Amino acid sequence: MVKARMNERMNKILYLALSILLAIVLWLYVDDELGNTTQRPFTNIPIEFIGAEDTLPNRNLMLTGGADALVDLRLSGPRTDIFGMSRDDIRVQVDLSSISAAGTYTRSINIYYADDVDTSKINVDSQSRSAVTVQVSTMYSKTVDVNVEVVNNTLEDGYVYMSNLMTSSPSFLTLSGKEEDVSQVASALVTVDLSGAKATVRREFEYTLLDSDGNEVPTDNIRVSEKRIEVTAPIYITKELPLTVKFKSSPGSMEEDIRWSLSEDTITLAGEPASLENVSELLLAEIDLSMVLSNTDHKPMELEIPIPAGCENSSGFTSTKLTVQFRNMETKTFSVSNISAIGLSDAQSFSKVTNSVDVTLRGPADELDNVTEEDIRIVVDLTEFGSGTVRVPAIVLVDGHSNKVGAIGTYAVTCKISS
Repeated sequence: MVKARMNERMNKILYLALSILLAIVLWLYVDDELGNTTQRPFTNIPIEFIGAEDTLPNRNLMLTGGADALVDLRLSGPRTDIFGMSRDDIRVQVDLSSISAAGTYTRSINIYYADDVDTSKINVDSQSRSAVTVQVSTMYSKTVDVNVEVVNNTLEDGYVYMSNLMTSSPSFLTLSGKEEDVSQVASALVTVDLSGAKATVRREFEYTLLDSDGNEVPTDNIRVSEKRIEVTAPIYITKELPLTVKFKSSPGSMEEDIRWSLSEDTITLAGEPASLENVSELLLAEIDLSMVLSNTDHKPMELEIPIPAGCENSSGFTSTKLTVQFRNMETKTFSVSNISAIGLSDAQSFSKVTNSVDVTLRGPADELDNVTEEDIRIVVDLTEFGSGTVRVPAIVLVDGHSNKVGAIGTYAVTCKISS
């Protein structure tokens, strides 16, 4: 019983609400069909000044008075149209694009509506002004440097801020406006906080305009060429790397027979993680030990240190000196006339112009004592040559002895090739 009464009561409420809604819709329809109109005020509508941001500055002019003017409108039209509008649907514009010199001008106001507004049904019953008076002045311009102040740049161990590589873009700003406003500015300051940084900081920052005493200058009346400054503050990792040398061995010039050292054997580099994380040492050069002619008084070789791309040398020195000494090795010189050629075709023949070559061998003293001139051969490769007299590099071979004995230095032989 109670439930039936509740349902009956709910039905009455719904019926009443629906009746009211239908009545409102019917009233609006009849009101619109009869052409009845209503009024509505729109107040404090700002004016858009066409040409103030582009045309005037291009003519070295600027709007200095009248820019804050507002307009009050009273519009009329069908109730559904009028009350379906908002202030954002109304645009009040003044065209300044015809102004070509500084001065005071009065320009008429134009009213526009959003695309979805049926302008044929909207009337302007009244407006607070139909024109606006503006002041146009000559624009004063100057450029100021952008200074970057880095704070909290004491980083964790293993990281370093590379201040010498810091960049800002742009590095200067162009200011425009009234001379009394712009002339106050001496520089622009960007502050970059490196607290906790473990990678290069690269992003856009806001800036502050300062006068010559370091006081902030308001930007309200100043046009600035850029809204933000992009700053790159490189944060590198540091790494100490050993310097090393690779040796090319040959008979009489084996790596196990030398003692070598570098005047600087480590270097500290700073670089992006991607440039350094997989680097464990720096190879300076590959040294052919057969070209090291002196066993004990070898003059140190100066080697340039190759710095990987994207890295900086934190140690200061750019080269190191390599000293090589052979242990328990002697040298002995032989006059060798056993000269032969390889690489000749069946139609070619070879004759010596150089009859003998002085060859220096290196090895342990007891090994050298057993070497004779008959054990040494000089071979030239003539594969690349046709006919004529040529001087070509020569290879020295020592037969019948261990790799403890071999020639040092370079050799060449002059020979004649006939077809």
